[in-house]
Amino acid sequence: MSAEAVAATPVGPGVWQVTAGTFSSNCYIHSVSNGACVIVDPGLDPQSIDQQVGALGLTPAAVLCTHGHFDHVGGASHFQDRYGIAVHLPQADAATAKSSNFLLMALKIPARIKLAEFTPVPPGGATVRVGDTDYRYVPCPGHTPGSSIICIDGYGFSGDSIYARGVGLSMLPGENHAQLKSSLQTLWSTLPRSMTICPGHGPVATWDTIRETNMALREFLSVHHAAGNA
Repeated sequence: MSAEAVAATPVGPGVWQVTAGTFSSNCYIHSVSNGACVIVDPGLDPQSIDQQVGALGLTPAAVLCTHGHFDHVGGASHFQDRYGIAVHLPQADAATAKSSNFLLMALKIPARIKLAEFTPVPPGGATVRVGDTDYRYVPCPGHTPGSSIICIDGYGFSGDSIYARGVGLSMLPGENHAQLKSSLQTLWSTLPRSMTICPGHGPVATWDTIRETNMALREFLSVHHAAGNA
């Protein structure tokens, strides 16, 4: 996995998006305090992500993963080995992460990863503290058993559970479409509409914009533009 020419794109105050990897996915850098940052979902090109972290003058203090698929945990061991930091993963996705190299091989993706030593995030909406900053894991099972939205300061790092466009449905092992639908129906009215959703693939958008314009998601959830539903 060699470094590619990528850039850190500002998403909002203290948040940058880096899109890179053999299997392209979004990683996010969130500045916390005193030059420290958190890396969210490092994919298959950790060297490029690390270069952008350095260019921003930041030092990783932790890695947070929304779920266990290879394009979200693949680069975590790089940061753990280099900086000696914890890598947090929903407890229910331990088996998903362990299947990473099998899935890479099955999907004919020419990459293999070394898994990090994960710190399990217990189910039920746990909070991970990094320095004096709290990251809240909001359960959203369905895409994988442990998929979560990581919420902090008006941002929601959504992995493959919520996209700005379309719905993250696949035929990967462990995916449960009925469970994903139930999870998203719960979040439909509970996530703040002003929250900036930062997905694992594709563009960033506010939850309000996604609710109004993502027709594939509305259809999946059987939501219509009727009074009280929009």
